[in-house]
Amino acid sequence: MRSRTWVYGVVMGSAAAWAMQQTSPAQTREPPLCTDQLPPRAVKLVYVDVAPGVAGPVVTPELCVVRSGTQVVWRKSADAQESFELTFAEAPGGTAATQFLSRPVGNRQEVLITAKPVTSTSEIPYDARIGVSRIDPGIKIVPR
Repeated sequence: MRSRTWVYGVVMGSAAAWAMQQTSPAQTREPPLCTDQLPPRAVKLVYVDVAPGVAGPVVTPELCVVRSGTQVVWRKSADAQESFELTFAEAPGGTAATQFLSRPVGNRQEVLITAKPVTSTSEIPYDARIGVSRIDPGIKIVPR
């Protein structure tokens, strides 16, 4: 019984942390960096790093692998306020949108999507653009 109570407390703690994230990002735990490997089912939010580079934007990782329903936030480093744009070959989220312009969130520029539902693995290339420079990374969405 104690372990169930403890798990319930963790779930409730996560919900409380999510509510705090909405009002105070500095007080929340950092989401994990997306990788080119499928994350555990429990992972519901990951981030992709977007940075200016000598030959154009640098996106880490170049291929982000997530499950359907996972929130993915592309973001620049803190205090980097120049906007960036993502243009996908097809809609990555639950809407028909394929172009996303970053917006300021706290002291960063960010784009947030929720990976669309898929019945089979869907790999979607996209362009990341900062100013006139662009590169071609991708996102792979697998069924939950």
